[in-house]
Amino acid sequence: MSLDNNELYQEIQAWAQNAIFNSPTWSINQLDYTEKSISVVEVILSELADKNLLLSEEQVTMITQEYGCYLLLTAYKLYGGEFFWNNDAEQPMLIVGEPKATIVLMTWQKVHGRLMGDEADHIAYFMEQYGKQAKCPEEGKQLIYI
Repeated sequence: MSLDNNELYQEIQAWAQNAIFNSPTWSINQLDYTEKSISVVEVILSELADKNLLLSEEQVTMITQEYGCYLLLTAYKLYGGEFFWNNDAEQPMLIVGEPKATIVLMTWQKVHGRLMGDEADHIAYFMEQYGKQAKCPEEGKQLIYI
């Protein structure tokens, strides 16, 4: 991992730790970077979505970044890969499968959508679909999960 990517990893790790620190008390011991913890994030975001009218734009951005990074770090621990910054989307991304395939994960848009109450942005389903491709990337396959 290059120095830039190492710094990005550290930043993602810090945001993910903030997500755990700021999570509801009932969930803290369940946020352990496992596949099971992804469902916990879904429940947390669902609960927050019910209160989204009470959240400021700043809070929504912070929550989006924290849980988005938690999901990225969880995917990294489960499937490996390398972090990069996507300038166009202005968010970190995880790429697995290179050089034979390119499977990209960006989470902030999905987390934001779920936080705003869009049930179609179901985090557990989204991450499950990503995981299927990330576990055994087919040669030549290029996918982006946003």
